[in-house]
Amino acid sequence: MTWDRRVGRPVVYGLAAMGEQGVRRIIEMLKDEFEITMALSGCPRVKDISRSHVRTERDRLRSML
Repeated sequence: MTWDRRVGRPVVYGLAAMGEQGVRRIIEMLKDEFEITMALSGCPRVKDISRSHVRTERDRLRSML
């Protein structure tokens, strides 16, 4: 599943449920979740996120070997 599909669906659902305000609320929720994840990862700023903080499907498959 691509990144845009995972973010796009909630936005479309927010739009369908509450119009523009629903989209604004979804974006606010995504932003809040991202900030919490950054804090829990020890990254106070976006520029502090490195490759070591990102785990891809390829990494997951490699770890199963």
